[in-house]
Amino acid sequence: MASNRAVDERLKAGIEAARRGDRANAQKILRQVVTANPDNEVAWMWLASVADSLQERRACLERALRINPNNSRAQEALRQLETVAPRPGGRAPAARQPRPVTAERRFNPLYLVVGGLVVLAIIAAVLISGALNQPPERPNEATLAVFNQLVNTATPTASPDPDTFTATPFYGVIVDNPSPVWTLPPTFTPTFTPTLTPQPPATATPLPVSVFNLLYTGVGSGSEQPALFSAAGDGSNAQRVGPANEGFSDVAYSPNGERIAFVRTVTYSNDGVEVTAPELFLAPASDPGSARQITRLGGTKLESPTWAPDSIQLVFVSDAGGDDNLWYITEDGNNLRPMTTNPGTDRDPAWSPVSDVIVYASDQGGRPGSGITQIFSITSDGATITQLTSSGNSSYSPAWSPDGSRVVFASDRDGDGDIFLMDPDGQRPFRLTVDDGNAEDRDPVFSPDGRWVVFLSNRDGDTFQLYRVDLEGRSVERLSDIRETIQSFAFRPVPPGLR
Repeated sequence: MASNRAVDERLKAGIEAARRGDRANAQKILRQVVTANPDNEVAWMWLASVADSLQERRACLERALRINPNNSRAQEALRQLETVAPRPGGRAPAARQPRPVTAERRFNPLYLVVGGLVVLAIIAAVLISGALNQPPERPNEATLAVFNQLVNTATPTASPDPDTFTATPFYGVIVDNPSPVWTLPPTFTPTFTPTLTPQPPATATPLPVSVFNLLYTGVGSGSEQPALFSAAGDGSNAQRVGPANEGFSDVAYSPNGERIAFVRTVTYSNDGVEVTAPELFLAPASDPGSARQITRLGGTKLESPTWAPDSIQLVFVSDAGGDDNLWYITEDGNNLRPMTTNPGTDRDPAWSPVSDVIVYASDQGGRPGSGITQIFSITSDGATITQLTSSGNSSYSPAWSPDGSRVVFASDRDGDGDIFLMDPDGQRPFRLTVDDGNAEDRDPVFSPDGRWVVFLSNRDGDTFQLYRVDLEGRSVERLSDIRETIQSFAFRPVPPGLR
């Protein structure tokens, strides 16, 4: 269940949306609040104020009364609803027709005054007695059905149908300490005073990314091929490692941090025929110069190696079979096989750090060759493929959080390239980068402690530099300038106990 602080923050956002007349967003946010905390009376009252129909409004008001039977505003609103929209099978009270006053039926006005006082006294007694002794009317089954339809969302299946798939909006992971919000709409003020629950202890302060180790490949001034560089996690203290002019690209750390995989274009003899092609290399992280070549595919493209959790298996992209497909291999160069054989373009694989699932980008869900890619997942045996995103434009470059609980990716669904978060099943997508002046944000990865997303962007100039953003999308910070044009980068993993 979401934390009290997260619920309070979402409630505040929902109320603000309702006050500025943004009914659609107010509904979405407030429904998230009541899903996380079904006993939040304030949220139910505000949700009633932005309901699309009288039946939905009745369901929300009755839910609020179940939580607080003494909510007089909810009671009054329900009485008004019964007048203008009776329950199915009922009818509105008929208007009483006045009786004509004739000369024979004239009466003394004093009788009217005395009678009125008596009637008012009787009504007051009945209301007080009812308030003290009668429980609130239980909502009927039709109303409860509407309530359940409003807030209960079916659990997504493991393989959603791409034609009917609809992602559930997500509004971020709230970790700050907001002021509690107990404001209701002007016409729906509750009669109770809530008791605030104790706040949980503050979480540890996130480590600066500078404490981690970074490898990147980049082309410097006067160089023709990308070289391999090491740096602090914020890009500072960069220095070249390994031989110069060797054409390093697409570097990836093994999960245990002991080895690296990368791509290099080399010339070699294949059955007596000289071949120049990009191939996959492995090397100790401490000695990139001792790298060994483990593929001889001879295609025109090989890129994006990614390691399995065991630091033995790898997946990469190659066009050796005719088009861009995912390929599988083990670190000794054996067991080479294609994982995908569809006519589309498959790229950007990322192996889960905790399972045998690989996420990747592909245009197989649409027209092959269209260039419009979505995020898919595939099991390492190639048996199960699931489409995770379904946006108007492309989604690409997925990467896992260190604990395997979230996936970060880039998408141009809103025009330019931006960074998004989602669950591993494709649900709850959330945009992290906004207000970037139509910049291109790309190649996101998590920091080793899982508290930041680091990505490349040209938001401050023509060259792409490193930036980081927190997991709520509230703070985007440029890291140290790197002189080279970055082609790829990877953080050295941190053991789970040190995250």
